[in-house]
Amino acid sequence: MARQLSGRKKLTVGRFLQYVYIYLLVIIVLLPVCNIFISAFKTNIEIQRSNVFPEAFRLENFINVLKTDIFYSGMFNSIVITGGSLLLSLFLAALAAYPLSKNNGKVYTFIYLFFLSANMIPQVTNMVPLYGIMSDLNLIDTRVGMILLYASRLSMGILLFTSFYKTIPRDMTDAAEIDGCNYFQAFTKVVFPMIKPVSITYIMVNIINIWNDFLLPQLFLPSRAKQTITLAVY
Repeated sequence: MARQLSGRKKLTVGRFLQYVYIYLLVIIVLLPVCNIFISAFKTNIEIQRSNVFPEAFRLENFINVLKTDIFYSGMFNSIVITGGSLLLSLFLAALAAYPLSKNNGKVYTFIYLFFLSANMIPQVTNMVPLYGIMSDLNLIDTRVGMILLYASRLSMGILLFTSFYKTIPRDMTDAAEIDGCNYFQAFTKVVFPMIKPVSITYIMVNIINIWNDFLLPQLFLPSRAKQTITLAVY
């Protein structure tokens, strides 16, 4: 019993302040989520009155949403665009980062920095030329066009995968090439199965950004039938 008590960490002032800080952050994050959840059961009048809780928990709002066709089409479009963008961008970023991580020449360093510099350009500044290119390629109001737009955002993916590839010993790919694998086979059979942790990280970050995006679907998906769920509920 004495060992168990002695093994417990004492609650110092610093640790107590850490707990208070963490709990405050949790409350700040959860309050808007709880407000949205509770508001789903309110009427429009109750929402305008800013009542904390509804007079009665009603399911009419959920029933009305499920009766509309735009909800199902928006969900379908969001799933197709998000899933297609993630698969394509994951493949392109993983493939492009591999030679950049294995070569230290000036050309490869310049290409790597060139991709990373895209993060310094605000997205809004690209809207006009991007719309012109999409219009010339007849990709306006198409799911394929949206998939290509999101999949072209490779800067973060190249940064993640390049950093991860550098942690993989070069001896593993050299051994695969000695066994008869070419450059592409060494990547697909040896390196690619090892990038599951960074792939999951990349997918989790991108799926939130693509699913919640409002600007690009509003500009490039004018028709109601092709709009994503973020525009459908707007």
